[in-house]
Amino acid sequence: MSTSLTDAERSLFRELADYLVPASGSMPSASQVGAHEALLDEALAARPDLAEGLRRGLAACAGQPPGPALNALLKADESAFQALSLAASGAYYMSATVRERLGYPGQGNAPYAVQETPAYLTNGMIERVVRRGPLYRPTPKT
Repeated sequence: MSTSLTDAERSLFRELADYLVPASGSMPSASQVGAHEALLDEALAARPDLAEGLRRGLAACAGQPPGPALNALLKADESAFQALSLAASGAYYMSATVRERLGYPGQGNAPYAVQETPAYLTNGMIERVVRRGPLYRPTPKT
């Protein structure tokens, strides 16, 4: 199934995404960061399996106010609701603006030197766990 959306679908997605991810404090709403534009395309490129459920959810919500439409969708077609809400949140968190405001620089390469002792072993961070000892139940032998 193609992930390209019509203008009408994008417009409806924008409205629903803003209901799911409204502006709050210093954080912008979904539409303020363009979650219904290129970011949605990126989210669907990463998760093309969401496209069918997203389209189903958009069709079910068309012509209704966002709140009641999303509540009805959740009750009638939970997988479509999950696809729509995951597409909205996924597109939102792909925004550089959102990541910057959250203080999340994105995934990066953390170098690891095999010969060095990790700091957590020497700075006391796990000392309490080491003193406590193992907490597990042995697997029964059959």
